Amino acid sequence: MQRLSAAALWDTMSTAVRADLPRLFFLVAPFALLPAVAVELFGPPAPTSIDAISNQQLLWRLAVPSLIAAFGQLAATHLVLRGNATPRESLAAALAIFPAYAAAQLLGSVPVGLGLLLLLAPGLWLFARLLFLSGAVVLAEGGTPLALLRRSWALSEGQGLQLTLFLVLGLFGVIGVGILAEGAGAALDVVARTSGLAGVGRFLHALVPAIGNCLVTIGVGGASAAAYRQLVATPR
Repeated sequence: MQRLSAAALWDTMSTAVRADLPRLFFLVAPFALLPAVAVELFGPPAPTSIDAISNQQLLWRLAVPSLIAAFGQLAATHLVLRGNATPRESLAAALAIFPAYAAAQLLGSVPVGLGLLLLLAPGLWLFARLLFLSGAVVLAEGGTPLALLRRSWALSEGQGLQLTLFLVLGLFGVIGVGILAEGAGAALDVVARTSGLAGVGRFLHALVPAIGNCLVTIGVGGASAAAYRQLVATPR
């Protein structure tokens, strides 16, 4: 069995996303960018410490935006997977299979969460085997939530290490994008406030990190599609 290469997978994902980035951005932005800006401007304030996190903050600052962004990510996966699809077709496809996809994510999050509690590496490995491919699998093949998890596990057999390495590379990329976007937003906020435009500064501080979040969502969707393509084409 031919092994995947994490570096080659990264190159494939980057090429696919860059080739269609304008369409992907405008497809995903309503689900990843706009909710993030709205929560930052109108939602509950960010907690000052872990001990200060409330259920309301978890709901409106994490759970709801993540669920909405997951729909946009699924649409991005479809657009990359079916290069000739229109954004409207990608949204329709994502809407049709989103319940099964969300249920599979919830089911798979139990072992992944336990793995993350034990050690980071087992959690990432389980995520790579169970959840990473589920969006592309459900779009390409359909199936029940349990069938999606079984198919993802079967597809990634013998490739867990390379997929995990790819996720580690992606994790560093996400952290880097987050730091850069937050720093740029904070800098623009300071400049605007110094100029007497506090409202503009607050908006820019919310917008720039949200753009980074949108790009990360596109990247994850594109990566799932690229990995699925390579795994399906790999001789077994």
